[in-house]
Amino acid sequence: MTTLKDKAVDIKGKKYVLVSDRVLFLADNEKGNYSIETSYDFIENAKMFICKAKLTIGERVYTGHAQEIIGDGYINKTSALENCETSAVGRACAMAGIGVLDSIASADEIRKAENRGEQQATPQSNDTPTKWINEADFEAMKSKWKAGDNPQVIITTLRKAKFGVSRKMADLITDYINQL
Repeated sequence: MTTLKDKAVDIKGKKYVLVSDRVLFLADNEKGNYSIETSYDFIENAKMFICKAKLTIGERVYTGHAQEIIGDGYINKTSALENCETSAVGRACAMAGIGVLDSIASADEIRKAENRGEQQATPQSNDTPTKWINEADFEAMKSKWKAGDNPQVIITTLRKAKFGVSRKMADLITDYINQL
């Protein structure tokens, strides 16, 4: 019997299960006892889609969020919304424990992060941060998020204003967003 673990792909020594395999697992194992609903927002000035997926299995509900920027990478030149929706569905499945081996992140998320890291490894002169986000800034962001502001919109606004984010602050922000 083939399991999701058998279908995992290796990225830098960690195993990740593709979203397509997570959805097929649902179809095979839940036999109509589940539903997936998706919705999205489009942030015009950032050319960004933000998707939410709601996975319901029986009485339990799991959510996943994702964001994609039009033109960011090859796939997002033509299919940013579809890519965003797929990532959100994959995260909702992961929140339900489907396809989680080494990480909640999907293979696509890891590849996207690696690609962005490669692009950021050679910054242009106009990419120099004007200010670095500190813990006080982070606390202010959390207040805005608690008030209902979308985390991705706030982060995009900060990027456009050339705020720099240290690895430590990026990890804190990511952990906080994942808990929302």
